[in-house]
Amino acid sequence: MAIRKIPCAYMRCGTSKAVIFNKKDLPVDQNEWSGIFLKGMGSPDAKQIDGMGGGTPATSKIAIVSKSDRPDADIDYTFCQVAVNEPVLIWNANCGNTSSAIGPYAIDEGMVNVTYPETTVRIFNTNTQKLIEEHVLVEDGHAAVQGNASISGVPGTAAPVKMYFVDPGGAVTGKLFPTGHRKEMLQIPGGGEIEASIVDCSNPIVFVRAADLNLKGTEIKEFGENKDLLNVIEKIRSVAAVKCGIVDQWEDAKVKSAAIPKVVIISSPQDYRNSSGSLVKGSAMDLCVRAINMGSLHKDYPITAAICTGAAALLSGTIVNEMLPPQGEKSVIRLGHPGGILEVSMEVRDGKVVKGGIIRTARRIMDGNLYL
Repeated sequence: MAIRKIPCAYMRCGTSKAVIFNKKDLPVDQNEWSGIFLKGMGSPDAKQIDGMGGGTPATSKIAIVSKSDRPDADIDYTFCQVAVNEPVLIWNANCGNTSSAIGPYAIDEGMVNVTYPETTVRIFNTNTQKLIEEHVLVEDGHAAVQGNASISGVPGTAAPVKMYFVDPGGAVTGKLFPTGHRKEMLQIPGGGEIEASIVDCSNPIVFVRAADLNLKGTEIKEFGENKDLLNVIEKIRSVAAVKCGIVDQWEDAKVKSAAIPKVVIISSPQDYRNSSGSLVKGSAMDLCVRAINMGSLHKDYPITAAICTGAAALLSGTIVNEMLPPQGEKSVIRLGHPGGILEVSMEVRDGKVVKGGIIRTARRIMDGNLYL
C-alpha cells in the first residue's frame, strides 16, 4: 500500500497542542477519519511514539476547520479528543485551549477577511453548537505571534488571543443545570455520598469540595500517587454522567464518555507551590481549583472548565457560589490551579450566562504533510 499524506498544521494552543486539518483535505467519507486520527496521533500507545501525540490528553487533540455557511459565523470548527491508551475518539465536547488556535489558523490560511490591527473571527463549534468570538492581532496579513501576553503553563510571552464563549450554557446537555438542581447529593457506588453542583457551561463540570474528599485543595503530585482517590473521583464523574443523560449506566462512562463530564475540586483561596515549585499566593485568587481530566490531574486548567467555574461562581445556590462573596452581574474570577493563576471574565444576567471571556496565546509550530 502506498504511503498516504494529508496536509495539516501543528499548533500550540493555550496549554495544549493539536494537529489542525482543513476539512477539504480530509476524505469526504468521514468513516475514514477515525483511522487517520488514531494513526496520526499514534494511539493506542502510552508514548504515542509512532505519531504526533505527546502521551498526554493535552497533547493528543485534533481540530477540523472549514469555512462556514452560517450567517453568524466565519468558520466551522470540530474538535476531536484522541485517547492515548485506547483506540477511542471523543467527539461530544469542545476543548477551549484548542479553540484558541482556530482564529489564528483561519487567518494564516486565508479563510477570513483580514482587518488591521485586529481581526475578529466568528467560530461555530459543531461539537457544542455554540459560537466563539476571537479577537486576533494581525501583522503583514498573518496572525501576530510576538506580544506581551503570558499564560500560566506556557513559558515566555506572545500575542494575545481574546476569546469570548457566547451563550455557553447547556453546551452539551442543553441545560445550564442538567439535573435541575444547583446542588445535590451524589451516591458513590460502593458506599458513601458527596454533595456536588453539576453545571453545563461550555462543558459539563461536576464541582465537589476538596474537604469532602479529605483534601486540602492544594494537592498536585499527590493525585498521581493516590489511585484510590482517583477511583472515587471517577465514580463521582460516572454517576454525574448518568444524571446528565450522557450514559445509561455509571459503569459505561469510562468507555463511552471518558472526557465528559469533568470533575473540579474546589477550595477557598490559599497559598501553595505550583507544579514548577513557585509560590502562588492565596491573595491572588478567588478560588483554588483542581481539574481531573480522563483519570488524571490536569497540569493546568481546562478553558471550558474555567468558563464553567466562572459561571458557577456567579450563579446562586451552587457550592462554588457559596465560597465567594457577592460578585454582581459581571465579574472577573481568579482561579488558582496547578500552573498558576487564570482569570476568566464572566457576564451573568438574570441567571443567564451571557458570555465568558479569557485570554490565551497560540503559535503555529510547523505545517506540512502528515504521513500515514
